[in-house]
Amino acid sequence: MLSQQENYMAVDSSNLAKKGQDILVRLTSSMKTAQIYELNNLTLIKQVNILFMFIQDALQNESEAKLQLRENTLFFNSVRIKYDFATYESFKFLAAEFKKKEIGVISFDPGLIEDELKAFIVFFANTPEAEDHPFEVFQKQLKTQKMDHVFLEKLHPFEKLSTLEEKDAKKLAQKVFFKSITHLQEVFEREKEQKRVHLKTTRRLMQSIVNLIIQDETFMVGLSNIKNYDEYTLNHSINVCVLSMCLGRRLGLDKHELMELGIASFFHDIGKLEIPKEILDKPGRLTIQEREIIERHPHLGAEILVRLKEFSYLPVRALYVALEHHLRLDLSGYPKVWKKNSINLYSQIVEICDFFDAVTTDRPYRKRTFTRYEALSMMLEKSGEEFNPHLLKIFTNMVGVYPIGSLVALDTGEIGIVSEVHSDVSSLLQPKVKLITDSQGNKIDGETVDLRIPQSEKTGSTRKIIKSLNPQEYNIRISDYFVAEVEQPAFAT
Repeated sequence: MLSQQENYMAVDSSNLAKKGQDILVRLTSSMKTAQIYELNNLTLIKQVNILFMFIQDALQNESEAKLQLRENTLFFNSVRIKYDFATYESFKFLAAEFKKKEIGVISFDPGLIEDELKAFIVFFANTPEAEDHPFEVFQKQLKTQKMDHVFLEKLHPFEKLSTLEEKDAKKLAQKVFFKSITHLQEVFEREKEQKRVHLKTTRRLMQSIVNLIIQDETFMVGLSNIKNYDEYTLNHSINVCVLSMCLGRRLGLDKHELMELGIASFFHDIGKLEIPKEILDKPGRLTIQEREIIERHPHLGAEILVRLKEFSYLPVRALYVALEHHLRLDLSGYPKVWKKNSINLYSQIVEICDFFDAVTTDRPYRKRTFTRYEALSMMLEKSGEEFNPHLLKIFTNMVGVYPIGSLVALDTGEIGIVSEVHSDVSSLLQPKVKLITDSQGNKIDGETVDLRIPQSEKTGSTRKIIKSLNPQEYNIRISDYFVAEVEQPAFAT
């Protein structure tokens, strides 16, 4: 039981984190507004006024109000700011701004006035980063603005080293992705032979995936388009693992929680080890007896995990996920349960990602494969019954209305692959698209276009998605695009 002093400390830390969260959101809103409007604009003045009040409130009990970027996480006066669905984009935006200018700390001191804060925000939001020594250049420019109550510290060299160059990060992501498949195959083989499974290796891989998701979530989601039909269970498990961890991060889970979610989702289908392959890959309809055998795999998975010799390295929630990942929100599905009121959060996350990847993968027993757009539409129809509506909303926001990896037809006659989605609601139908054919249908290694940006200044018109296409009908492997990003052009003419 916590002592009275420990309770006070916990409450104080929670209050401080909440204040930091408020400042994070309002600072982001003010900066985005400052990028659009002039200094004397009423909308900007209102945003800065709210931010100023939050900072002053924090300064009443603290000697400073300090935002710090450390370990790819933002801290407020040394307390980690927890973000959730509502604050994730603010965190992402501000962390990127810190990194661009190599800023490690922004501190607001007592004596700060509102006009000084507004001037800083406008300067911060609109000053481009220098190619060489960005922090030193920015700080030198800031000193000319005579701001006496705003102080900066440079990003620690370790933090800079932990952020890989974009192409290097993608190469590492691809390497870790395929290494994870190999590791899971080794786990399956060792379990069959009743040998020790190396869960320490699993934990290290999950930690690598966490770091890579923090660095480039979009590319990691893109890798989930890789489909190895001959090794479905292995490939599917990694895809579900990556998608689950990305969704978990959007929910604000910390690194330790993400690693545990990763391990749980990594092993969610381990029970299929005990299911005969001829049943798993049967091209026709399953008999009642075969269906009963398939539906045993959640129980079998939990049993396998319990008897692992390195069980102590396994999070307890992995057992819940193995058991519950086919249970729907209304407790239908399988295995049948009694006297249960709810499903574990990790299980609900994995259920969404498991379903999405499964129905978008070609299987011998399925008449057709759903496009990613069709899969998401079908899932949204079942929101509140099969899927947690809050989690599904966040998942939709993460992968986009046209999910990353969707093949789409544009009103220009061009065909492209959705490579990145925008977080703001107004741009959900305007993702970034990699063009793979021209308007005449000729295959090209085209540019990546942002559908929010007009094709030309003269017309002011933007490209629009008219429909989602099935890649199989066009003999296109979506995964080739993401793999080729770190190797060679995806679609040569």
